[in-house]
Amino acid sequence: MPLRPRSLRPARPAPEPAPAEGTRIPEQAWPRVPADDLVTLVAQIFAAHGLPEPRARMAAEALCHGDLTGTPETGVSSLTRVHLPALETGFVSPRAEPLMIADRGAAALIDYRRGPGLWAVGDAMDHAVKRAGRYGVGLVSLRGIGPFGRAGHHAARALPHAMIGLVLATGGDTGTSRLGMAAPAGAYPEFVFDVETTMASVGPEFALLVEVLAGVLSGVADHEHDTGLLVLAIAPTTLRSPDGFYRAASALFGSMLGWEGGMKSTTWPGRG
Repeated sequence: MPLRPRSLRPARPAPEPAPAEGTRIPEQAWPRVPADDLVTLVAQIFAAHGLPEPRARMAAEALCHGDLTGTPETGVSSLTRVHLPALETGFVSPRAEPLMIADRGAAALIDYRRGPGLWAVGDAMDHAVKRAGRYGVGLVSLRGIGPFGRAGHHAARALPHAMIGLVLATGGDTGTSRLGMAAPAGAYPEFVFDVETTMASVGPEFALLVEVLAGVLSGVADHEHDTGLLVLAIAPTTLRSPDGFYRAASALFGSMLGWEGGMKSTTWPGRG
């Protein structure tokens, strides 16, 4: 019998058998992107929608914070769902100029006139930090902003200045009271706390506290379409020695190590 030439085409692989019922199928491997590359991409998107470059970068950092800290529902996934539609419909004005309504040295009231909240709340904290550097405490009451992401991220802008940051918010379309707090922790990683609550979960007392400090003080009238906030920065070393504060903070946060009571998922040490 004559020999036939061997085919150069690769043989078709045999079909894989279907997984047996109840067999776990491996999850898809999602690609990982360096954090700075992600922030840069989001900043470019915001800039393409009209935000000046410094605002675009701050907004991108605030948005990506959710993905970096385990709360992706408020991270990049909300870019096309929340933030870009707000810009495209005119609900948020990318180049709105803040209006200083009252300036009393350590305290100020600012209307951001529908500015992007992801930038505006961070900008308000920067104002508070500057005032705290002079007076020991800086308080900014603000209104007129769009969605702003996680309160804890904006509170953490006080940390590079060795200050305590606090953000309270009420109103907007989420129907929640929001609290963000950040503090130096002495010898331990910086502490950042971030929580969103409803009146049903915490009771009317906490809701009223936030409403008075963030809503009534800022003058928010339309809670469904505006958000009122209280942004506070405290420079602890203006009240006591740096060494004394450092040792007290180290003792406090050191005592939490190994605590089995557990902290809520909205709490994390440090920002890295």
